[in-house]
Amino acid sequence: MQSQRVDLQRAIQAVQVRFGEQALVPAHRLPGPRPWPSGVAAFDRLSGIGGLPRGRVCVLSGGPSSGKLSLGLTLLAQATREFAHAVVVDVRGGFDAWTLAALGAELEPLTVVRPPSPDAGGEAAVALARAGAGFLLVLGNLPEPALAPMESAAARSGCVLAVVAEAPDRALAYASSLTFDLARTGWIWDRHELVGLRARALCAKNKVAAPGGVAELEVGYPLGAIRPLAWVAEVLPEEVLQFASAAV
Repeated sequence: MQSQRVDLQRAIQAVQVRFGEQALVPAHRLPGPRPWPSGVAAFDRLSGIGGLPRGRVCVLSGGPSSGKLSLGLTLLAQATREFAHAVVVDVRGGFDAWTLAALGAELEPLTVVRPPSPDAGGEAAVALARAGAGFLLVLGNLPEPALAPMESAAARSGCVLAVVAEAPDRALAYASSLTFDLARTGWIWDRHELVGLRARALCAKNKVAAPGGVAELEVGYPLGAIRPLAWVAEVLPEEVLQFASAAV
């Protein structure tokens, strides 16, 4: 029995010498998840720790017009006011940084990466997470080979990493520590103008606290980015559209 303990201690020391002391750490010395309060109270409560966990992958998912992108932009605007560096990796294209101005964002700390391909986006996300970007927002799915290195890099640097994806694939769902599924429950109108939406957010996966929490959110569209009624016709049920037209 004594010889087994000696052998185990030698093995532990060999691992620490070869890979560093952090490669093998007793469980009681491991730090707990550090939250970043996003400023959206209902959203922070869903996480179970009071905010998005630093050094973990968080996913915002949902169908079209579910509010996932608007919520992601709200988080990004808050991050530009708190971090020295905030980065957007625009895998799917179409991101406009100027829409953040209405959300009170600071554009000076913001960097936008427009990769020519998803593979290049994955490489960029890994490099930025490793370099310690304070807040990293990925718009779109990344190739599976990039997910594990990105997750590891974020864990080492402690950056806040969020991915907005309409339908996250199995690999992204596995890599995430926190997944929120959003579903639109209604629209918000102001004087016959569409100014936002109501959504139900479900914490579908949580590795830092208990999953399954549900919250009702009101997501406002950035001022100046409100879609006209012609756009609303593409996503609203016909009876709602008829009501809106009659009100005008």
